[in-house]
Amino acid sequence: MATGVGHVLKELAPEVEVVCVQPVGAPALTLSWRERRVITTDSIDTIADGVAGRRPIPEVLDDLLVVADDAVLVQEASIITGMRLLLNHAGLVVEPSAALGIAAVLENRERFAGRHVVTIVCGGNVDQDKYRRWVGL
Repeated sequence: MATGVGHVLKELAPEVEVVCVQPVGAPALTLSWRERRVITTDSIDTIADGVAGRRPIPEVLDDLLVVADDAVLVQEASIITGMRLLLNHAGLVVEPSAALGIAAVLENRERFAGRHVVTIVCGGNVDQDKYRRWVGL
């Protein structure tokens, strides 16, 4: 998703900053973006299974290197807080991967303060029992 959206954004508004977000427990894509080469990790440990991979697809990394301006890692607690905020303030039940952008803003408040920030929130493929436990329902 980041590559497709990133290409469109850079075409329409080249000055837009595209920031990719991954969980700390699944850092392969972020590490690969930073190193400009495919990095394979030994394991993954995150609730954000929609983005949990040990090795990025080389072509995806190539595309991200063209459009992404930064790549950041976020903590599990921030992902859960993001899920809770989306439920409480927008009435959205989302899977953990959908809350990554919110988690990035929570962890980097100074970086994003005073700026127009957009994050894509999509994906509701979440186990209801786990969701209730994570958000405290």
